[in-house]
This record gives sequence, structure tokens and C-alpha cells, in this order.
Amino acid sequence: MVRDTGKALKGPALLLLAVGAVLNIILFVLMFRFADEENLLMVLLTAALIGIISLVVAKGLVSISRRNYGK
Repeated sequence: MVRDTGKALKGPALLLLAVGAVLNIILFVLMFRFADEENLLMVLLTAALIGIISLVVAKGLVSISRRNYGK
């Protein structure tokens, strides 16, 4: 079965990517502000949150892909 990339990037997948991107952008800005304030703990926590959100988005995309194409 041929996978259609256009079909995979519609609806919930696009929404999930958009929300994840907005959250990561906000966290990056906050991380740089905390770095300017020399607050190492908050920089590390923000970096961890960026990683967690990225993992959640990746798992969500895999779930959507499996649901669309069946496995």
C-alpha cells in the first residue's frame, strides 16, 4: 500500500504539529529569558519541557499514522 503524505498531513496531524510548534516556540523564548537572568534550574526545566512536548507530538503523529494506514 502506498502512503499518501498529503493525506497524513491533514486534520488532526496538522493541528497537533501547530500546537506543538507554538508551545515549543514559547518555551524557547522563555528559556532564553531565563538564561539571560542566569537561572540555571529554570533553563534546565524548560529544556526538559521542550523535549517532553516534542516526544508527545511525535507519539501523537505515530498514532495518527497508524490509525490512518492501519498496521
